[in-house]
Amino acid sequence: MNDAVWGALGEGVVLVAEGRVSGLNAAAARLLEIEPERAIGSLLLAVLRDHRMERAYLEGSAVEVTTRGRAVRVTPFAHGLVLRDVTEARRARDDARELLAVLSHELRTPVTSIRSVLEALRFDLPAEQRDRYLERAETEADRLVRLLDDLTVDVAPPAARSVPLREAAGRAEALLAGELAERGIGLTLEVPGVTVWCDPDKLLQLFVNLIENAARHGPQAAAVLVAAAPAAERPGWYAVEVRDAGVPLEPAVLEGLFSPHTRGSGAAGRGTGLGLYIVRSIAERWGGRAWGRPLAGGGNAFGFTVPRDRQASLG
Repeated sequence: MNDAVWGALGEGVVLVAEGRVSGLNAAAARLLEIEPERAIGSLLLAVLRDHRMERAYLEGSAVEVTTRGRAVRVTPFAHGLVLRDVTEARRARDDARELLAVLSHELRTPVTSIRSVLEALRFDLPAEQRDRYLERAETEADRLVRLLDDLTVDVAPPAARSVPLREAAGRAEALLAGELAERGIGLTLEVPGVTVWCDPDKLLQLFVNLIENAARHGPQAAAVLVAAAPAAERPGWYAVEVRDAGVPLEPAVLEGLFSPHTRGSGAAGRGTGLGLYIVRSIAERWGGRAWGRPLAGGGNAFGFTVPRDRQASLG
C-alpha cells in the first residue's frame, strides 16, 4: 500500500506476524498511544496492552472495548486488527438513550393522571364531579402536548411567566394523591402565597418529582413536609424543600443521587433513577440550583431555588 494512503487512513490498522507487530499506521499508533518505531517487532499484547483486544485477534471475533479513555471497535482479519474509534458514536447513542429516558419519566405523570380519570369515568358519577374529572384530564392532556413540544427546546424558549407557588405545590399533591394514600404518607404544605417566575409545567414537574421521591424512598406511613422561604444566599429567589423522615444520608451520597439512573433504596428501587437528575436540570436551566441535605433531627431534604420575578431571573 502507498505510504501516504497508509498514513492517512482514518481507521487504525495493526499488522501481525507470528504473534508480533509487523506494522501499524498513524491512526493505530494514536489510539494505542505508542510510537510506531517501538511497536514494530514487539509482542502483540505488549503493543495492545489489553487482553480483550488480543483475544479478539486470537479468536477472530470483533469486540468493542473502552481503552485509554476511548471506545474502540476491534475487528480482526487474517493478518492483523482494524481499530475504529467509536467514542463519538457511542456518546451519541448514550445521549439518545438519556433523552428517551428523560422524556419517558416526564411523560409518565400526565399519562397516569389521564388514565386515572378515564377509569373513574366508567362509574356513574354526579355531573359536577364528572365535569371536574374531565377538566383535570383536559389540563393534563394540554400539559402532555407541551412536554412533547419540549422536543424543540433548543428552538423555542421556555414559557416563563408569573406562577403561584402554593398552587403548583397543591396541584402536585392532587396528582400524587393515590400514591401518597397507598403509602400512608401525610403531606403538609408550608408554602407561602407568593408568585415565582418560571415555566409552570417545569415547576409542577419539580414538585411532582420531589414529593414522589420522598414518598417512594422514605418510610411508609410517614410525614413529608413541603416548605418554601426566601433564599438566604440569593435575594429575590425562593428556596423550596421537600423534607422526608428517612434515614439521614451522607452529603456525598445525597449528591450522587442527582446523577442519571441512580435510585434510592426505598420502594424496591422503583422508578427510572432520573427524578432528581431532572430536578437539577430544570433548576439550573432557569439559573437556580438543586441540592440534597441530611436533616439534624432525622430525615433528608431535597430542594431547589426559583426566582421570584423576571428581574431576579436576569440577575
